Amino acid sequence: MDVIEAIHTRRSIRAYEARDIERNLIEEILWDAAQAPTPPVSGSDPFAFVVIQGAEWIAECGALALQYAREHRAPGPGYDWVDQPGFSVFFNAPIVIVICGFAGSRQAIQDCNRAGQNLMLSAHSRGLGTCWVGSPMQWIGDSQTKADLGIPAGYEALAVFTLGYPADTPAGKPRQRPRVIWR
Repeated sequence: MDVIEAIHTRRSIRAYEARDIERNLIEEILWDAAQAPTPPVSGSDPFAFVVIQGAEWIAECGALALQYAREHRAPGPGYDWVDQPGFSVFFNAPIVIVICGFAGSRQAIQDCNRAGQNLMLSAHSRGLGTCWVGSPMQWIGDSQTKADLGIPAGYEALAVFTLGYPADTPAGKPRQRPRVIWR
């Protein structure tokens, strides 16, 4: 699969097969993610990747993230997902990947976003599915959670992805050409 095909056919996967992924395949995907270009201000080691594996631990992490979100949700719209019966934070994926960037770096979010896009395209081109999940972000920023997950000192979790073999791939939503303003 070439990169253009990958861009146009990648989907957010929210249903995974109960199937292990070989460690070397995960390492290759992370190596691809780490190829994301970063500016000089980000230094030579702008990312740390935390890989969470094991169905029981992932389910436990998902339950903790859901409970944390229920207890710390901001008022107003946007958190109705915490009240959905059977909501699965990590969609029963066999792997969860957390991309961390330097805490306080003004480029960390952009660095991690670029790495995340590489991760998703690499996984897709290798027959795996991903979903960029926002629901665990409050929980994952908690100091106890950071310690439990082994997020290195000086880093913060900025992007979280599920990874696995898709059990179902949704149809794509037709896109219109974007508005382009030429100056």
